[in-house]
Amino acid sequence: MRTKSAPIRSPIKRVLMVCDSGLTALALALVIEEDRRFRICGQTSDGSLARELFARQQPAIVLLGLTTHRWDGISLIKDFRKNQRATAIIVISPYEDVLLLRRAFRAGARAYLADSDDAYEILTAIDEVSAGRLYVSSSMLQCLLRNVAIDAANSGKFELNALSDRELQVFSLIGRGFGASKLAMQLHLSVKTVETHQSHIKEKLGLGSAAELSEKASRWLAQAARRNLQLGKKLARGPSRLRLQI
Repeated sequence: MRTKSAPIRSPIKRVLMVCDSGLTALALALVIEEDRRFRICGQTSDGSLARELFARQQPAIVLLGLTTHRWDGISLIKDFRKNQRATAIIVISPYEDVLLLRRAFRAGARAYLADSDDAYEILTAIDEVSAGRLYVSSSMLQCLLRNVAIDAANSGKFELNALSDRELQVFSLIGRGFGASKLAMQLHLSVKTVETHQSHIKEKLGLGSAAELSEKASRWLAQAARRNLQLGKKLARGPSRLRLQI
């Protein structure tokens, strides 16, 4: 008499959370652990500790906020990829910024979501990256479509390619009206470090003063907003053929 063999269970996947602690992180952890396929193996908002946890736990999946204490998310992605290329990195970002999205994917991220997305969309992202696919949440996809569908030659992005990932982050926030103190608080950096980044940005972009830097950053964001509006009107008139290049 043949007996039924027990179903083969897939191993539980370890998930490392590298993001600011708080109610949002707690809710996210609860949602993930409700799915018995996953287990949170560590949670930290400190970049240096994140590297230690990653090396020790070798997680299958990392949920990564782009701003963490004493480290920036893009650098962490690169470090994680050097350590273990099989790990799928999912970025959760407070910035609806396509340049940051592109750099995150180029650094090795597999998915990109906004921190305003529903926590349960994380499970969809995890399923997609586990299957070897890239994933962008619906809110970020709209942002992506409105930007990358515009001719790159008119977007001014080539000039900004001279900036490092952290400098681009600082430049974007300057355009939103962040001063040095507010930037330091937002990015968990010292005011002196922020001022150093500002100095490097001015040098790379050929700007002579903080006022010129603020004006250029604001103008860049305004131009991006106008392009988004123009594309939104075009999309509203009917379907268009869009090619995404990440």
